[in-house]
Amino acid sequence: MTAAMEAFVVIALIGLGLLLAELLLPTGGILAAIGVVGLVAAGIVALGSDTEAADYIGGALIAVGVFSAISFYFVTRKVLAAHRDERVRTGTEGMIGSAGEARSSIDPEGRVWVEAVDGLTLVVRPEPQTAVQSKEGAG
Repeated sequence: MTAAMEAFVVIALIGLGLLLAELLLPTGGILAAIGVVGLVAAGIVALGSDTEAADYIGGALIAVGVFSAISFYFVTRKVLAAHRDERVRTGTEGMIGSAGEARSSIDPEGRVWVEAVDGLTLVVRPEPQTAVQSKEGAG
């Protein structure tokens, strides 16, 4: 193994290691970006070497680096979009803030269709009336 071949192998292994580390560590993409640069650099070093396999190994390393960069771009966009979206609320947590309807008089107990839950107690408050609702109730 020549010194140039050893250099691109070491650089490629470091680049792949950084890409794998990005999957496990919350670095925000820094390791992936460095890993992509490492793979492309290893490919360039391989193309500069005078071994028989340099042409296809160098091209393959550059292609893997570019593919990794494109994949990283699309995955990062999806991850960031998922973090921006409001988290899904279900069960009692999903009922908080929703409009409710009184099914019977509430004095202090009664049947209500949903506002908030505190343990086993449903917490409700009257909905503010709009001008249209006030006119309908008066007419």
